[in-house]
Amino acid sequence: NLVNGEWKESDKEIKIYSPINDEELGSIPSMTQQEVDYAMETAKIALSGWRNLAVVERAKYLYKAADLIEERKEEIAKVVAEEVCKEYKSALSEVVRTAELIRYTIEEGIRIAGEITNGGGFEAASKNKYSIIEREPVGVVLAIAPFNYPVNLSGSKIAPALIAGNTVVFKPATQGAMSGLELAKAFADAGIPAGVLNTVTGKGSVIGDYLIEHPEVNFINFTGSTEVGQRIGKL
Repeated sequence: NLVNGEWKESDKEIKIYSPINDEELGSIPSMTQQEVDYAMETAKIALSGWRNLAVVERAKYLYKAADLIEERKEEIAKVVAEEVCKEYKSALSEVVRTAELIRYTIEEGIRIAGEITNGGGFEAASKNKYSIIEREPVGVVLAIAPFNYPVNLSGSKIAPALIAGNTVVFKPATQGAMSGLELAKAFADAGIPAGVLNTVTGKGSVIGDYLIEHPEVNFINFTGSTEVGQRIGKL
């Protein structure tokens, strides 16, 4: 897992098997709650420096990540196709679409601006007064992605959060985590500062609810079943 700018293994692992023929494809770390705490802590620490960058500075990292994703499209698509049993052509399209989505997100993010409004629109006595509205990042975003679009529905959570100045703790679906970690690798290789994007993988019974209820999390972006979404909302 990518934690605080470094790739870290865990003492335990989860093996990933092909849905096509049960062939072993690889393994992912099975993190403990203590390892999750460290990932959250580093995301919180990195928040100040990341949010204080000008949006055009944040954009440079994201543009580089998008370029790397596109450069590695065949390699990443192969992982997606094998891991979630997707036709290679569809997997390749998903990867390219993700790079395009990140670029679109950057352009929209650059246009996020505050407002200066005249008080006369609210009451006559305030016509000589002005209010200044600034937009601020919410903080640490927990991004939880599903298995069926393990790259696209991860990128669509990570990129908007990052361009707006938030830091991200990314939890891919277990069957789809190898693909999700390939995506994270592109952001890491783009030079994104340590702690700005952290990944967490592991058993839901160990870290699932723990992530949702973690005190460092300020916002949750989730795609999945209605049942799980309702449980997240309840927690």
